[in-house]
Amino acid sequence: MARTVLEWMDRRGLITWEHRDEGSQLLVMTNLWPFEERPAYGPFIRDGVIELRRQGVACDVLFLRGYRTPVAYLAGGLAALLLPAAYPGKYRLLHCHGGETALPARLFLGGPVVASFIGTDILGAQVGGSFRLRIKCWLRSLVLRRHAVLMSATTTTSAEMETLLTPRARPRNTVMPQGTDRDRFRPRDRDEARRELGWPVDSKVVLFAGRADAPEKRIWIAEEVIDIVRTRIPKVELRIASGIPSSEMPLHYAAADCLLHTSVSEGSPNVVKEALACDLPVVATPAGDIRELLDGVEACVVREADPEALSKAVIDILETSRRSNGRALTEHLGVDAIARRTLDCYRELGLSVPVGPDPERD
Repeated sequence: MARTVLEWMDRRGLITWEHRDEGSQLLVMTNLWPFEERPAYGPFIRDGVIELRRQGVACDVLFLRGYRTPVAYLAGGLAALLLPAAYPGKYRLLHCHGGETALPARLFLGGPVVASFIGTDILGAQVGGSFRLRIKCWLRSLVLRRHAVLMSATTTTSAEMETLLTPRARPRNTVMPQGTDRDRFRPRDRDEARRELGWPVDSKVVLFAGRADAPEKRIWIAEEVIDIVRTRIPKVELRIASGIPSSEMPLHYAAADCLLHTSVSEGSPNVVKEALACDLPVVATPAGDIRELLDGVEACVVREADPEALSKAVIDILETSRRSNGRALTEHLGVDAIARRTLDCYRELGLSVPVGPDPERD
């Protein structure tokens, strides 16, 4: 009966099995997972799962399709309750990604539950949007911060997020950013990348990467910065990479001269870590762990959200045509290194996982 209900919810598209391994004891539950219509919808979650499997951990992935309807989270809660009956003794640990997913995931009674918070789920809305939306985000973050105490363990992508958890929840939290696939994100020839993208090779290109429609990203500041830069460097372009598949992003980082990141609210921004892995210079406003990420990295600057100050930093980078040394300083942020830290967390909760050097990568 329990399996029949799970199969029915799968057929209805409320929750879907995205991956299943024979003999898996780990269940990953997430509300972010890339699919055909949204290839940029949480590729870092998929990359993390792939790396766990490379390191010898079999796992199943259950995708709660909350973007369709909130009913998906109710279905996820029912699934969490039914899984121990549907597959007795199978899942020894559940790891959920995304704050909203933590609510239904906590109904799983078959073993420990680890919740990974990503950013706005704990931080809440900090700029833009309607009053109703801001209240909704504030209430969501308030509930999730308090709910975190019910988890066996949690992770936050930045220390700032950890401070927002309740005092009872913090001792069980680990600050752990999402990892970057350094095999995919790596330096390559700029002009060659531009030819592949069809970009002119004789202009300066500033890249804005991320959800351009999200108010917290503040794209209007980036546009104002470029208007100022253009008074000094007429042949400069702002290229917006929003909703682009993760497989295509390395080409955009390689083709650009600089990443401009103007967000007001972040956990640990993946686009900044990806740019660093590609040795792309970064000019950013302070949010999340950006100061820590860019500390000591050449051709990378943190400035407050002042278009004049940001434009001066961008002009300096464009006029010197420097690349950064970000790749050499961010090996600890690779998806393989983060997967090893994740396995340490699983071991502490009693899950038997491989120990020792990584298996040969695919």
